[in-house]
Amino acid sequence: MGTPAFGAMMGLGFGFILVGLLVAILGGALILMLAVKLVEKSTPSFGKAIVTVLAIFGALIVVNIVLGLLFGALGLMTFGAFGIARLLILVADFLVTAWVIQKLIGVSMGYGRACLVTLVEYAIGLVIGVVFMLVGGLIFGGAMMHLMH
Repeated sequence: MGTPAFGAMMGLGFGFILVGLLVAILGGALILMLAVKLVEKSTPSFGKAIVTVLAIFGALIVVNIVLGLLFGALGLMTFGAFGIARLLILVADFLVTAWVIQKLIGVSMGYGRACLVTLVEYAIGLVIGVVFMLVGGLIFGGAMMHLMH
């Protein structure tokens, strides 16, 4: 059916996906622990943070599928990055993330505090993303400059 090279590439791609998911879960748990520490002055256990991140991933998959189908049926899904449907999905993701954090991390944490934890978590993720983008740009730019000489 296929060539051995194709099978090897599929296996390599699957491996990269698994490693990426593992890094996302572990990194997400560490970011969640830091955000809770900054807002609530207490840190959840690493295991509880991993369970919470997995629950958030699961909940957001369901929310995105349901809202994507709903907005698609209504004709609101656009291919632009800033369509109204995408903004509404982002707001729903934020609210669901805060709800899961409140239910699984904070026994006495109110929903408002959980929203603050989520906001801090988003801000930390944004800073990390910008740092990776700048470092990647410097590396790529340096490599391009090296190739031009």
